[in-house]
Amino acid sequence: AGMAFLLLSPTVACKKDAGNGSNGAKGRATGKVTDTRGNPLAGAEVTIENTMVYNSSAAGVSGNNGQYSIQLPEVGTFHASAYIKRSYNGKTYTLDMAPDNNEPFGIEGAVRNFTWKMSGKKPQDNDGYYGATIGINNAPGHVIVDDYNIEFTLTPQGKLIDGSDGQVLKLHSGQPNTPTYGYLADIPLGRYTMTAVYVSGGASTPLKLKKNFSQDNYTGSLQIDFEPEGTWGKNAAFIEYMP
Repeated sequence: AGMAFLLLSPTVACKKDAGNGSNGAKGRATGKVTDTRGNPLAGAEVTIENTMVYNSSAAGVSGNNGQYSIQLPEVGTFHASAYIKRSYNGKTYTLDMAPDNNEPFGIEGAVRNFTWKMSGKKPQDNDGYYGATIGINNAPGHVIVDDYNIEFTLTPQGKLIDGSDGQVLKLHSGQPNTPTYGYLADIPLGRYTMTAVYVSGGASTPLKLKKNFSQDNYTGSLQIDFEPEGTWGKNAAFIEYMP
């Protein structure tokens, strides 16, 4: 909010490939944005944050050939990031792109290419994952101490947000005292049907599920739709379970 966009490139599309070197056109940030299949991706928003000068940034949009070219301010040290917006099942999601080089650069310019990734760790440890997240909570009065032994099965319903076929996922929460405890992390964003079983002593007990913070009834099979924005995070869903 309140970010000032300076010196935007009006055409954004380069006439030729910028390559993969550290230096692009002098005084410009250039690069190419590709989708999950490696094809050029138009319409990605690229932001060049000036880490030296407060509230001073530049921005542009990738053209039909996936390329962008953004004039840099005359003073500063810069960091490039990119995202796209995609509509899916009636919701609009903001999806961060993965950089081929996350290092800052100076006024001489640089090449920064971006790829749409459906999953994987983001460059900074505290940034999380490119995939979506499901928070898992026990129903009041139904605590399972070793809840990391619950196996959640996610079965895709239709195509994923990038148009690809999803696959059946079998997931567990992280162990206690780990960053992913109480979460199913890094899920390729799509619509899924979820079921769950608690595995203990060689026995599997089916669990009932419902959307958290809802008045819905518990059910053995739950449709999972991720919320683009919410109090508890971006591209996330939250469920409750009980025996």
